[in-house]
Formats: sequence, structure tokens, C-alpha cells
Amino acid sequence: MAGAGLEQALRDLPGIGTLIKDRGYRQVWRFDFAGRAYYLKFYRRGGYRDRFRRLFRGSPAMTEFTKLQGLQKAAIPSPRAVAVMLGFRLRNEIGDAVIIEAIEPAIQLDHYCHELELRGEPIPDHLQLATKIRELVQQLAKAGFGHDDLHLGNLLLREDKLYLLDGYAVDLRGLKLRHLYQLAHSVGRFATRTDLLRGWRQIGPGGKMPVNNPVTRELADGFVGSRITGENRYFGRIRIDGWQGAYFKHQKYPRRWSVASQLQVEQADWEKILPDLLRQIEQDQLKVIKRSKSGDVLTTMIELGGRSLDVVIKRPRKRYWYRYFNEIGRGSRARRAWIKAWRLLLRNLPTALPLIFLERRSLGYVTDSLIIFERVPGPTLSRVDLASLATDQRDMLLRRAGRILRTIEREGFAHFDAKASNWIVRDDPMLGPSPILIDVDGIRRRRWLMLGIHRLLKSMRDNKHYTPADSYSLCKGYAPTAPLALEPPGGEGDLEAADLESAPTHPEDQAADADAPVGVPPNQSDSSIQ
Repeated sequence: MAGAGLEQALRDLPGIGTLIKDRGYRQVWRFDFAGRAYYLKFYRRGGYRDRFRRLFRGSPAMTEFTKLQGLQKAAIPSPRAVAVMLGFRLRNEIGDAVIIEAIEPAIQLDHYCHELELRGEPIPDHLQLATKIRELVQQLAKAGFGHDDLHLGNLLLREDKLYLLDGYAVDLRGLKLRHLYQLAHSVGRFATRTDLLRGWRQIGPGGKMPVNNPVTRELADGFVGSRITGENRYFGRIRIDGWQGAYFKHQKYPRRWSVASQLQVEQADWEKILPDLLRQIEQDQLKVIKRSKSGDVLTTMIELGGRSLDVVIKRPRKRYWYRYFNEIGRGSRARRAWIKAWRLLLRNLPTALPLIFLERRSLGYVTDSLIIFERVPGPTLSRVDLASLATDQRDMLLRRAGRILRTIEREGFAHFDAKASNWIVRDDPMLGPSPILIDVDGIRRRRWLMLGIHRLLKSMRDNKHYTPADSYSLCKGYAPTAPLALEPPGGEGDLEAADLESAPTHPEDQAADADAPVGVPPNQSDSSIQ
């Protein structure tokens, strides 16, 4: 790859190429030359911080070029780096650039899996794909390399073959336990417990597989703490008519149960509809779903991001006198609900998508607040006609609810108000009836085990179609490996042996038995894996 033709092509890159990604410090361009496709990664030369970093780490373009060459020598499937240019000028900016051969046609593995999930389709080659991921990471470890950004977005799928991307993130010190945690966090939405266990046994440092992934909490809390109330690609800040708050722009990975998650929302959209909406709220012109001393729950239709959305508006009130004091430093209930909902969504737990929260302040003190959620269609779990569902759908619905509560607790939270009226049953044509949480005020960062399942079991008795077999399904979803316990005879929820014997079983229970949660090795550190 040389010659005057290439030099001219690089000079005209903004004209002949396509800007794929711009992260400020780095741009990625795609261009064609001599019948082949290439990518150019351009690293800008910045101020004193960048100069200081280069003093100790050298040029990032040269670093990536060298690491990609190392991957090629180790026969690890990865893009081939063909050239590096120091002092390269692009659009009157000086920086360094590395040119990489494009692997096409191909798709990033996260996009491949997410598109299938969004369509409600299983991954057709799930077992083979999981095996290839483990083999690629094992090959990386045996060559003495690690990867500081090991996730599905940096794995490229082409004709049933995987390639490792982002040579700059290659760690020459070897594979770390943290790298495996990052990969496990990324595949968690699509992998089974068996997939994770096989990966731990094949690549991990030995011992028992940990129950919780520490990277998941670190990444989710880091995102919540730095982004969901600020101005960035995913969220924005807004001030209007004495109110201020944050709104949702878009999600990198839209959720199947949420239409709003597929939208691209701009500040102008909210500035157009909020004045009239706030006026209707103040004049009590909206439909009331619930009204109590704790606040109002309203509903209406709005136009957002080019779509009509059915939304729920929650406007909390201070029911008790001490609320005027204990919210100081904690934030308003609307702000806390915003944070709690996004903590669940970032862990892929199904809940109503929050669109915006607003606060009105006086001398820094919050005097009023509200939060707007996308409304999830369907009946609540307390009112759904269970008798109208097929046996397998009824069983799966309740197991899914139990599994959600189990995941909430495994992530270090507890649901203090997991009653049946706080769940919506969404009718999914591909996946069947699915439970969606619609009230996250009861979520607390406390490890109170079984609190949520006890609350849900008790409230489900109000559903006239609820049976002992349904109770069994809920419990098996929550604790698939736990021994069976019966309520005392004569109790409201007395479970007869005949009912339990006829209760439907599910193959996921067998997988859970094989992969029962185990503890973290007490002496495990973030050391290299040999």
C-alpha cells in the first residue's frame, strides 16, 4: 500500500472517505483505495495533558500499530495494520494516524446479538458462537496478551469467524481477571448461566465462579453518577418555565419492551410540548390514574421524537412532615425515581422507561417535582386473567417475575414494594406475556433477601385466578434450586402435594441446578492469568 495515489487519497480523505466515529480525541474514517476498503484512525494532538501522556506512553497510533502487529504474529484473528503516520494533518489538525485493512462484510457482535434480541429471536448459532468467544479469549491469554476493553462491540463477526478489534486496548502484561469480568458483563444479556460457567472453567483462574460481577456495579453506577443528570450523547439538561431537570435522548441498545427507547429525542421536542403539558397539570386537566396523599399519577398522550407516546406522569407530594427534612441532600422523589429506574435499565431489568424529570426550586430547596415515564400497555399482575393464558405461558410469566426479583437482589438491591399492582403484563407476540416493573420507588440498595418475593406472593392472592401452582412457579423463578416448603395446612396459600406434582416444570430449572451460585475465592486478586 504505497505510491502517490495513496498520498493524494489521504490528502482528500474528508472528500472521499466517511467519518464513522468521532470521540473528540480520536476519529475513525473509512475509505476505499485500489479496490480495497481501509479504516484510518486519527489521534489528535491536544494540549498539555496529551503531551504529558505521550511523554510516557508514546504515540497512540504507533502503539496501536505495534500491538496489532503483535496480534498478527501470534495468529490471533484481528485487522491487519498496514501503515502508521506521525504528524498527519487532517482538516487543519495535526495528529497521528494508523491505517488498518477493513474486514468486510462483517458486523460487530453486540449489534448482531442485539438485533436478534430486538426482533425477539434467539441467536441461531448460540452454542457455536459462545465456544468461539471462549477460544478467542483463551488464544489471547496463551499469547500473553490481555484486553482492557474486552466486550462484544470489539468482536467482529464475519462468515462464522470472530476477529478482535481495538488494538490500542491490548494489554501486553497478560489477561487480567478484570478483563474477564468486563466480557462477562457485556455478554450477560445474551449468555446463559451455563455459558458463563464454561467460560470461567476454561479461561478463569480456577476455583469457584463468583455469584456477582463487580464490574457490572462499577460500570452501571459510574454511568448513573456521571451521565444521567448531565449533558452528553444519551441525556440532556433542560430549564423551562421555572422548572429544571434532565431528559432522555436515546439509548445505544433499545429495549424490546420500550418504543421510546428507539427514539432520538432533542431538547426542542420537550421545549415544544412542555409549556402546554405543565399548564394542563397545574389546571388538573389530565386523566387521573391514582390520587392520594403521596401524590398524583396522571396519564396523557404526547408527541416526542416524531412518535405519539402514551405516558404516565408522577407528581409526588410530601405526605408526612418529616419529608420536608429528610429529602435535604437526598434529592426529590422524582430525581430518586429517575436514578433508580436507570440503575435497573442499565442492568437490563425490564421497567418503564423514564423520559424526563423536572424540579422546581426556591433558594435551592425543591418545592415541587415530577417525572414522566413511558406507559407500558397491559393489565397489572394483580388483575391479569391468568385463566386465559396457556399453561406454559402462565408458568413462564410467573417464573420471569420471580427471576427479576432474584436478579434485583443479586445486584445488591431489595424491592420493598414488589406487590402485584406494581407489575404490568406486556403481551409480547414473540416471547409471550412478560412482566414489566412500573414502580421503582420501593427499590433500595440493601441486601434484604426474600423481601420482594414475600410481598409479591402475598399480594397475588388478590388475583381470583391465582392457584398454588402459580405460587410454585413464582418461587421456582426466584429460587430454582431451593428445597420445597409448604405453608401450614389451612392457610390461605396452602399448597397441596397434588397441586405441586401437577405444576409445570421448566428446563431452565435444570440449568440453574447445574450452575448453582457459588462464592468468590477469598484470595483472588487482579493478577495475570497464566
